[in-house]
Amino acid sequence: MYKSILRPLLFSLEPERAHRLTFSLLKLTNYIPLLRPYLRSQYRYEEEDILCKGILTRNRIGLSAGMDKGAEVFNELADYGFGFIEVGTVTPDPCPGNPAPRIFRLPKDESFISRTGFNNPGLAVVKQRLSHKTGRVTVGVNINKNPASEGRQAVDDFLLLFTELNAVADYFTLNWGSIDAALMEEVLAALTGKRATMRMRRPILLKLPGDITAEGMDTVLSLISRYGLDGVIATGPTMDRSQLRRYTEAELKALGAGGVSGKGMGMKSFFAVDYLRKHGGPDLFIIGAGGIMTPGDAERMFRMGADYVQIYSAFIYEGPGIVARMVIRSAEMDE
Repeated sequence: MYKSILRPLLFSLEPERAHRLTFSLLKLTNYIPLLRPYLRSQYRYEEEDILCKGILTRNRIGLSAGMDKGAEVFNELADYGFGFIEVGTVTPDPCPGNPAPRIFRLPKDESFISRTGFNNPGLAVVKQRLSHKTGRVTVGVNINKNPASEGRQAVDDFLLLFTELNAVADYFTLNWGSIDAALMEEVLAALTGKRATMRMRRPILLKLPGDITAEGMDTVLSLISRYGLDGVIATGPTMDRSQLRRYTEAELKALGAGGVSGKGMGMKSFFAVDYLRKHGGPDLFIIGAGGIMTPGDAERMFRMGADYVQIYSAFIYEGPGIVARMVIRSAEMDE
């Protein structure tokens, strides 16, 4: 039904308009009696709680940051079987992001190009929404500074987000490469120092860019050891468009700047996970993300060394049933 009816409807709309319509439909499920319990029954399967680095989940398949930027529908998205959901990126103040259009579908390659620019409603709104978690849903929050913040103000932005959201987040993610490396180290020092004084110890993860080098990953592994961070997410989008083979160079250039997500990422995230596992050792916590479109891709990511997997593009291109198929494949691997 999704591929034959709903996806053609959504894909007939501009991507952000389709996104808003999807959120409206998800919210509508709260007002139709028994619909959400029915959906949960359709997308639920035998699960056992999994605990990794202080993150307790129902299964190993999660939703990446970027879809529910403002924590609007994380409760409703959990009905479709995700073991955990990451919201954001969240900044202290509301952020409009880059001018539209800023998201482009590439359906022939099951990919997206986007340059959204961390658009989100800001800390106060996200905190209020996360305070209304229902049922058992594990929520991570991807955090970043306000775009104009520099130096000590940037550090204070991260501290504010970490402190204010500590009671409603299950873990935090920072985007490696989103700020200067020296400033990021100041941020990590401040966050881990603050965490040591807090009653609840929330895991802190670094999300790596799709184009990170081996040297960059070595730096990240060193920081994880130095500051007692809890793991990595590998990876975010790539700037490399070489795997978008069903579009001409002129077609891609016409879309302008932006990162590639989905199938067009190729094997970048898989190679990154493989490197991190081999060089970070068996105890490094790794979430594999990027280019995972099928249950076979999820299985490959687990075999490369990922503990958990996050998806985003697959949910849009394949529909909600992809979550259950990936969970079942991962459970079979655990047996």
